[in-house]
Amino acid sequence: MSLDPRAIHIYTDGSCYKNPGGDSGCAAIIHFPEDLGLPDGQIVDFGCGESNINRMELLACVKALDWVCDNAGWKNITRVLLVTDSQYITNNVFRARAWKGNGWRNAHGEWKFNSDLWDKLLKFQIKVSKLGIRTDFVWQKGKKSELGKKVDKAAKTAAQRGGFDTDTGYKPGSVTRSLVKEGSAERFRAAGQILVVRPYAKKPLRKYGDRISFNIFDVATETYSGKFYAFANPTLSFELHRGNGHRVKFNSDPNFPQFLERIEGIDLPKPVRKRRRA
Repeated sequence: MSLDPRAIHIYTDGSCYKNPGGDSGCAAIIHFPEDLGLPDGQIVDFGCGESNINRMELLACVKALDWVCDNAGWKNITRVLLVTDSQYITNNVFRARAWKGNGWRNAHGEWKFNSDLWDKLLKFQIKVSKLGIRTDFVWQKGKKSELGKKVDKAAKTAAQRGGFDTDTGYKPGSVTRSLVKEGSAERFRAAGQILVVRPYAKKPLRKYGDRISFNIFDVATETYSGKFYAFANPTLSFELHRGNGHRVKFNSDPNFPQFLERIEGIDLPKPVRKRRRA
C-alpha cells in the first residue's frame, strides 16, 4: 500500500516479553513530507516492567498523538497517518466511540479491555482535529518497510530496558496453563448449563468483575475440551481458583455469558507431563 506522500507518517509499535505481564515497551518514529525538509525522529520511547502487547501497541498511538498536539504547526499539513502492524488497533479504532457511548461495552454487552487508553486516543483525535489535522490509522505488515524495521527494534529495545516507566492502567490478571492447546478463548454460549470447568486465566475489568477463561471438564471421560470465557462478579471470581475444578451454573444469555453460582469443588486428575527424550 502506498502512503499519502503529503501527510506526516508516524510508525508505531509495541513489544512485550512473556505477554502478558512481562517487560514491555513501545515506540514511534515520525517521517515528514519531503517539502518540509525535516529529518525522521523517534518521538515515543516508553519502557515499563509490566504490561501486555495490546496496551503497548495502543499506548504508542496515544503518545504519538499527544506529541502531535504539542508540536503541530507545520505548513500545509492537514493529515497524519499512524502506521501500525496491530490489527487490534485498526479493527477497533472505529468501534471505540460506540464502546464509550455504551459504557465501554460492545453491542453484546461485553466489557472491553483497555478503556483508559481507548478513551485517551479518542480525546487526542478530537484535539488533533481542532488543529485542522485529520488522523487516519493504516495497517502495514511488521518490518515491511525500513521505518517499520526501525520502530520494531526501538520498541523491543524499550521493552528490554523496561522499568523506567510505568503503565499505570495495567491490571495484571491471574494466568495458568490451558489444558487445551488449539485456538483462543471464545465467548461461551451460555444457556443455563451446569458444567464442570477449570479456569486458567482471569482478567480484571475496570469497574466490572472479571473475565474468566476456562476449559470444560467431562467427569465421565476425564477429558478437557474447548477454550471459552465468561464473566463473574469479584466475589464469585475469588471462589473460582485457577487450575481447580468447579461445578458451576451459567446464566442464559449467549451474548453476555456469566457465572451465576459455584455449586461445588471437583477433584481433577493431574495433567500428564510428557517425558523429555534423553
